[in-house]
Amino acid sequence: MSIQPAMNTTSSHHPVEGFSTHYRSSLNAILFVAASLAALYVAKVINHRREFRHLHGPLPSPPFSMWFGTIPGIAGLYKNSPSDTHPMTTMTVLWRKYNLGNLYFLDNWPASDWRQLVINDPAVAAQAVQQNNLHKYHKYPDYVGHVVGKTSMLTTEDQEWKKTRALFNPGFAAGHLMTLVPGIVDDTTIFIKVLNKLADSGEIKPLDDALARLTIDIMGHVVLDHDLNSQTSENEMVNGFRGSVRWSPATVTTHPFQNLNPITPIAHWYYTRITDNYIKKVIKQRLALRPPENCASVKKSGRRPAIDLAVDEFLVAGDDGKAGLVDARFLQVATDQMKTFLFAGHDTSSSTLCYIYHELNTHPEALAKVRQEHDDVFGPSANAAEAIKRKPALLNEIPFTLAVIKEVLRLYPPASTAREGSKSVSLTTNGTTYSTEKTMVWINLHTIHRRADLFPEPDSFIPERFLPAPNNYPAQKEIVKDSWRPFEKGPRGCIGQELAVLEMKIIMVMTSRDFDISSAYEEWDRMLGREKPGEMLDGRRGMFGTRAYQQVRTTAKPSDDMPARVKRRVV
Repeated sequence: MSIQPAMNTTSSHHPVEGFSTHYRSSLNAILFVAASLAALYVAKVINHRREFRHLHGPLPSPPFSMWFGTIPGIAGLYKNSPSDTHPMTTMTVLWRKYNLGNLYFLDNWPASDWRQLVINDPAVAAQAVQQNNLHKYHKYPDYVGHVVGKTSMLTTEDQEWKKTRALFNPGFAAGHLMTLVPGIVDDTTIFIKVLNKLADSGEIKPLDDALARLTIDIMGHVVLDHDLNSQTSENEMVNGFRGSVRWSPATVTTHPFQNLNPITPIAHWYYTRITDNYIKKVIKQRLALRPPENCASVKKSGRRPAIDLAVDEFLVAGDDGKAGLVDARFLQVATDQMKTFLFAGHDTSSSTLCYIYHELNTHPEALAKVRQEHDDVFGPSANAAEAIKRKPALLNEIPFTLAVIKEVLRLYPPASTAREGSKSVSLTTNGTTYSTEKTMVWINLHTIHRRADLFPEPDSFIPERFLPAPNNYPAQKEIVKDSWRPFEKGPRGCIGQELAVLEMKIIMVMTSRDFDISSAYEEWDRMLGREKPGEMLDGRRGMFGTRAYQQVRTTAKPSDDMPARVKRRVV
């Protein structure tokens, strides 16, 4: 009997087969997890889109994708729009392109969790902020809170907002503002010296910077009766304040990490500390000048700044209708309001004045009317300052100048408002009612102001549309109720709108007859080595027919701060 050798049943390939089996099991597990996550994501997308459709029903929108919402329709606009333009201007282009009506929705999730109802109609806007006064959108403090402070009337709500607003209303009443006219004239006199230096040098400089320094100096006197002297020197508080603005988060982001700079919180703390310490020191100095019994405010050359009037109100009414105590909390509240006035006050006026000079220079017939009106009311240009100081009421006798200001604010509103939707508030248009629940309600002033059915030839500069017959623009039969709203309307309308218009009138009267101020984008582009200087590059460097489009920098500012050339007028 032959004996066969025993067969080795353990193959050298078995360990590899075991590893392969383990690898396949791990891979299957990974694929299962990935598939589960993908399924959850798909379910979340479907649920999100269905919920939005359930809340807002048949509202129009730009082209809508189940996976990307309205992102593709918006992104396509930037092929022919500046990437840094203010979103309200881009939404006007979107509204026109897709004929989106009085109210439409944007759903840009997952890129953004801001579900938006965009209002383009004055009657619908009135429902949101005049009839219902929806709260400010909850993310608003994320973008301006570091500039204006936690107790600013820009961001607070309900009783806290009402109490603060009541304290500072007297400082911005129209009658009181007329007592501050001499100080505004004095600050503008310094600005004239700045313009003369620019004319002498022949240099092209950003006009917004010079105007911002002027309006900051004006606000320093109006709210604190304090000389900031930012037109003639560097000021610690002004530099800190502008540093805070410069470090504001981007409201339009091109990638998800754009607002995640680790230095940002440090910069916010640093600049806030500088600004707060300076303003608190000035307020304490004002308080130290008051009589010991705190029963009357300090008067200086007939001027009473907003802070003095606020202290008067606080000492009488306090927080709860009882006499208040000027303590650390009041000091912080007052400081935050001073920053608010500086921010909103200087920003609106400087941007609008840039566009006033720009539009008047490109419309010489309108500039001629402005100059003639100023000659008729104030006499020779050399006497304008004294004429205004002697009789401030003359500023109410220049209707064409006011029409120019209104028309520029129509074409270039400095900002728009975003409110928090509410389950209890709905908006009705064309007989259909839509819920505002879980949305940002965005009143796009830019679109409202550029509707052809509200403002004929909406992209054209026609100041006469704001004049009464027979000097009005014939196609503009009327200014539809609530259609012109650059300062917004309702209880939260801009507290400083009367001041803004007043100072713009004064600055125009004192400068428009002595200087020719023109934007100089072609030369500026050439200085910076840009391609095709002065051209709009098929919309990528200009909008609505102008190179001076509105850039987004917290608010809407003229592109490149409006580079300008200043010349003395030759008569």
